[in-house]
Amino acid sequence: MNYYESVKQAMAYNGGGPTGGATMAGKLQKGRNRILLGVAGGIAEYFKIDPVIVRVIFILLVFANGLGVLLYALLALLMPKPEGAAAKPLAVVKENLKMAPQEAMEAGRRAVAVLRGPAPEIKESAGKTPPQGNGSGSTVP
Repeated sequence: MNYYESVKQAMAYNGGGPTGGATMAGKLQKGRNRILLGVAGGIAEYFKIDPVIVRVIFILLVFANGLGVLLYALLALLMPKPEGAAAKPLAVVKENLKMAPQEAMEAGRRAVAVLRGPAPEIKESAGKTPPQGNGSGSTVP
């Protein structure tokens, strides 16, 4: 077996590419793992990394003269949705602009839910009545 045949065999064994099968996803699009608009999730899916890393990078870029906000907004307009990726980039931008108000409202609701955290559980007392009184500890009205 010569060199080229051994390389071809190794590439077939490793997933078909020189990176050992660790290739990027085919298309950059908004991610299904979304907190706001799906931009960081889409980038993370494309590069096959943790979305938290991409979100931290965007947060750090916010502190660099607001570049993170501008970049995030630009990518939110340019990246197609995962379920129906349009063929023409202009059509993607038009669709994203049309859906922007609705997506902004949903993103705001998700951001508020994340910031509030899980809802506290209200424990009901089973058959117990609260003590009645004037708050001074005495039961005399």
